[in-house]
Amino acid sequence: MLFKYEPGSAHKQFKEQGYVHLKDVLADDFVDYMTAFYEETQKTASGEAEDWKVYGKKRQYVFEFPSQAVAEEFRDGLAALTGISPDGFTISERHLKVYDEAANPWPAPHKDRAASEVSIGLPVKLPEGSTVCVFPELQFGPNPEEKAVFMTDRDHPDLEHIYQKETCVMLNESIGDLVVFLGSSIFHERVKAAGAAILYIKVNGDGRDPLGENIFGDKSVAEAL
Repeated sequence: MLFKYEPGSAHKQFKEQGYVHLKDVLADDFVDYMTAFYEETQKTASGEAEDWKVYGKKRQYVFEFPSQAVAEEFRDGLAALTGISPDGFTISERHLKVYDEAANPWPAPHKDRAASEVSIGLPVKLPEGSTVCVFPELQFGPNPEEKAVFMTDRDHPDLEHIYQKETCVMLNESIGDLVVFLGSSIFHERVKAAGAAILYIKVNGDGRDPLGENIFGDKSVAEAL
């Protein structure tokens, strides 16, 4: 079992806000599995690729679900939450992100690549004060690019004070929670990220799979789980 309760119960809230924070929704066994996965990557660097390393910010590892059944439970639960059809539910990225100790505590917010329509964050390790922040009222709209776009001083002249504005929503998530938001449409960022480990699974309903990580579109991959 992956969920303690149905993520679909927050569908209306997600549709109205563009983001939702589900507290204590992940089963203890799955939290333990994520923790073990994180610990193994730190021992072996298994699944890491140089192309995904963001120097001075984070390292990234391709996440593997413990079984096909768990992967399908994840798909069905998040499909119900987001409104994406289970048949069209496409994973564009599934990375455990481990943030460097030297990571900027207040980086410029960004929007994800176009294929990462919905971003799903599952915290694995959270230093004190580390949280994802979303800006649903600030230049909301889809990023059409196949790479992330970052807010600049030209976009927002008072950028250095952006996290002090009323437009900033700090979700203050905990281990066992899920945070879900429109990743390619809402500016967002993790603050005080140094030492944090977050599993991000990013999805869309259009079949876009730029990294070849969609386990539901390729039966050979799914059968290997």
